[in-house]
Order: sequence, then C-alpha cells, then structure tokens
Amino acid sequence: MRLTLFFIFALAACTEFPAVDVSDTARDTPYPTLSSLPYIMPHMAQTDMQMAERVAALQSRAKRLRQINIAALQ
Repeated sequence: MRLTLFFIFALAACTEFPAVDVSDTARDTPYPTLSSLPYIMPHMAQTDMQMAERVAALQSRAKRLRQINIAALQ
C-alpha cells in the first residue's frame, strides 16, 4: 500500500507541464488597483439579541422541516 502511494507521487513528479506563453502586451499591463472593503454601517451590524432571535427562528424552521415525511411527498 505504501509503495503504491509512493509510485503515484513519483509519476506525478515526472510529469512535464507545458510552458505558459505570455505576450508582451499582457506582461506590460499594469496591475489592477486594490480597493478597500466597504465599511459596515453600525445600523447594519446585528446585535446579540437579533442574532439570537434569528438562530431561534432558523432552529424552529429546521425542526418543522425534519418533521416532514419525505416518503409521503413522492
């Protein structure tokens, strides 16, 4: 088993990859400018209570979905 794994890695190491052809125009193009991430507004940030309510709603939805008999739907 160990020799098989070694043999696979040895074959992968012997693989020849084709050269990448890059044109002069592609090589001379400038890098894109980086922009910062948008600021999260304070009114958009959720409070702990809002998150707890959302978690409770999702858990109750998951409980309802688990009660569905999938065999009856087919």
